[in-house]
Amino acid sequence: TARDFRNLEPLTWSPGEGSHLLLGGNGAGKTSLLEATYVVATTRSFRAAQIADCARHGVGSFHLQAEVEADCRSTLEVGWMDGQRVRALNGKVTPLAEHLAALPVVAWTAAAEAEVLVGAPKARRRFMDRGVVGLRPVALDILGRYREALRQKRGLLLSDDSAGIEIWNEMLAAAAADVISLRHRYVELLKAELGRVVEASGLPFPPIELRYRPSPAHGLDGKEAIVQALERVVDRERRRQIPLLGPQRDELEILWGGHEIRRVASAGERKSLSLLLLAAHGRVMEGARRRPTYLLDDMDAELAPGTLASAWAVFQDAGQLFITSNRPQVWLTLEVGRVWEMEKGTLRLLS
Repeated sequence: TARDFRNLEPLTWSPGEGSHLLLGGNGAGKTSLLEATYVVATTRSFRAAQIADCARHGVGSFHLQAEVEADCRSTLEVGWMDGQRVRALNGKVTPLAEHLAALPVVAWTAAAEAEVLVGAPKARRRFMDRGVVGLRPVALDILGRYREALRQKRGLLLSDDSAGIEIWNEMLAAAAADVISLRHRYVELLKAELGRVVEASGLPFPPIELRYRPSPAHGLDGKEAIVQALERVVDRERRRQIPLLGPQRDELEILWGGHEIRRVASAGERKSLSLLLLAAHGRVMEGARRRPTYLLDDMDAELAPGTLASAWAVFQDAGQLFITSNRPQVWLTLEVGRVWEMEKGTLRLLS
């Protein structure tokens, strides 16, 4: 159910399993419905930096609730009320990791996925961390521990007295070793699944390579190797007053036939690869017994019919999938479960 979320009218929706195509014009509420699903599952938005922006204009609050049928029945609630985010799992406030475990979701939007492929390294680090948390929601604690140690070290480097930095480097190295190990494991799983997905799609891609570059370079050797690397740069860090090594500087290289994808692949090729990356990510989660709900926003835009059919084929085994489109004609020859229409924030079943 949704109340006062974006431009959606008060809504109660029970879509069921399988694929669901949401049709409608621009501003009809299609993406808002996907966003509501994402927000109730993750407590965050894929469109807005501040969740308060999801409230209907002039209202200032919203409430979402989802009933999840999995190994056990769960009720998720997320809202914005009295200037703060509220969330509950089965009527209780629980650790965020428990909330995230209840309804696994993966979302695709053209803008976000373009950032992963051709944007700054930070976007690819976020991509890896979504994968890490998708596999193990409790990994949030490990990522949080590293961010806190990094925050403390940054503050120390900016202070007049950076004595004691060696102690923080010990703490940072321990957390960094865990983060690097988790990211490496996820990328290795993703590489294997991506190879299978690309093959299943039949798209004529050159060899696609994913290369995880941890910081420091020998970070996979564990805490002591990271401590030694930090010791070698400590004087430079003091002079520059910034941390120079650590997972905040990791990189994930995505190569298209041995070259940087942003330099050689067309916009359509990048888009289709980003969809296959999402499918591979979902399959990694399924391998961890966390079968996700897929949210695909305007996946058909700017794709040739044959390319769309190939990309769509790799999602056919999804347990639950929602797609938005304003081009009903391109879906006439594709196998879709249910078709819905959104108009002025109201949803109705077409077939």
